Amino acid sequence: MRDWIDERTHGERTYFETSRFGMHWSGFGEPKPYVEAYRRPLSDILNGLTDSGWQLDRFIEPQPLDEMRTVSARLHAELSHAPAFICVRARC
Repeated sequence: MRDWIDERTHGERTYFETSRFGMHWSGFGEPKPYVEAYRRPLSDILNGLTDSGWQLDRFIEPQPLDEMRTVSARLHAELSHAPAFICVRARC
């Protein structure tokens, strides 16, 4: 979710487009890992599950733990303002 909110990473694409996206993640030491993912609208994620027979059991937008402030106050504040990830639990 974070890469859509961050205007540095979504470029000229619209929210509704599915696209492949990659970047070097900082905060994990050196060398910085390069992580790729697909950006797609939330409706595509959830409807894709239910259309293929899965039942949505839980949907979570995690917030940072208080302990994260000691690691990075800036990142803690940023993640407290907008989600970076979603967690979906579904059952077949």
